[in-house]
Amino acid sequence: MTNEIEDIEIGLLLEALYQRYHYDFRQYARASIKRRLIQARSHFGLPSLTALQERALHDPEMLPRLLAFLTVQVSEMFRDPGYFRALREQVLPHLRTYPSLKVWIAGCSAGEELYSMAILFREEGLFDRTLFYATDIN
Repeated sequence: MTNEIEDIEIGLLLEALYQRYHYDFRQYARASIKRRLIQARSHFGLPSLTALQERALHDPEMLPRLLAFLTVQVSEMFRDPGYFRALREQVLPHLRTYPSLKVWIAGCSAGEELYSMAILFREEGLFDRTLFYATDIN
């Protein structure tokens, strides 16, 4: 029964974050979100995820602290080599046919993903005609 109640609380908390702040974690991997929310609840000394939801909705200082638990804080140069290899071999040849490019790097944390992408585009001769946008929730 406890797991069922926790699952309901998680769904309600994620919906509340979306409705109140427009941060949408509803489709994230449920096991990962559950683990992170339970860690947050424990860290803040709260008895339940419902109490965490109450704090998140009514205490403006809680949101950034909760987001730190929910977001990936990892940033690394060329973090996923397979991704960059596929990008170089399968995507960039098609992008060469465009006169200018705009690339959005969402969720780039401290920026290593942006630097990795810029290096790749420079190596492939696409850097000078590319405008990069890099954003992160934090």
